[in-house]
Amino acid sequence: MSAFGLGFLTHVHGVGKPQHEVLRDLLDVFGAAQDLGFQGGWVAQHHLRAEFGRLPSPLVFFGAAAQRAPRLRLGTAVTVLPLEHPFRLAEDAAVLDALTGGALELGLGTGGANQDAFAAFGRDSALRREVYDEHLTVLRDALRGEVLQPPAPTLADRLWQSTSDEERAARIGAEGDGLLLGTAVHDPLTVQRPLALAYAATATRPRYGIVRAVFPAASKQAAREDLAPALEIHRRAFVAQGLTELAALSTEDYLRRINVHHGSPDDIVASLREDPALTGFLNEDSWFLPVVQHELSEPAADVERLRVIAEEIAPALGWRP
Repeated sequence: MSAFGLGFLTHVHGVGKPQHEVLRDLLDVFGAAQDLGFQGGWVAQHHLRAEFGRLPSPLVFFGAAAQRAPRLRLGTAVTVLPLEHPFRLAEDAAVLDALTGGALELGLGTGGANQDAFAAFGRDSALRREVYDEHLTVLRDALRGEVLQPPAPTLADRLWQSTSDEERAARIGAEGDGLLLGTAVHDPLTVQRPLALAYAATATRPRYGIVRAVFPAASKQAAREDLAPALEIHRRAFVAQGLTELAALSTEDYLRRINVHHGSPDDIVASLREDPALTGFLNEDSWFLPVVQHELSEPAADVERLRVIAEEIAPALGWRP
């Protein structure tokens, strides 16, 4: 058995491209990932974005992705639960799960990266955690109950949650859900590792979905040169959200600050092995979820990065197809 599941996560970028082209290209990436041996394709939900994060409806996209890549498990990291009607989300998820033969992994979060969209939904972002808890109860009860058509009782065992709070991480473990780790602004040592340990203390069978930005190239310098134009777009978005300390960082320091593993395959393997919230937590029930797409990358380059991960990087960490 493989030491962990290998998937990938995309935030669905595509600066300057029409939406239909972005989604068409992403379907091609899902198909290529399946051919390379990846076991899962995960997407992040973002609302009202024209460039960074262009997929508001992951479950709709997954209907098409399941046709292009029927062997992939399909996960959200995350669905913004406070902006969803929880019973309707349960219905849509149940239909997708039936269509895919139980391939859905439903990741949930409070939507910290989507706070600017809450007003459009008539929601107060300051109350997103309280609303999240209410909606999670409704969603879980709907999935486990006898009302949904089609029923999806096993989907309740495939819920994942993201948090930045250790008390909530412990609660996630006690509830039996998986823990998603990897927000770029969360330091692996001081934030992510304590979350993972708090979760492990209460989880009967811990399972982690660990997201890491991974950009293989011929060298660290080559990777930085490829990433530099996109990082300026990425940096402006973070600074606009109030992280003004990022504005003056060099490319090298910025990559370090947002946890980007880059360089040759050997560089990346060494970096990942030293990650305090990764290798010690991956197990056969967990997912390693590299992000390989940046704001300006092309699908062919994304697929090449996935190839290097599948053929060189993930096997060095213990994964087998």
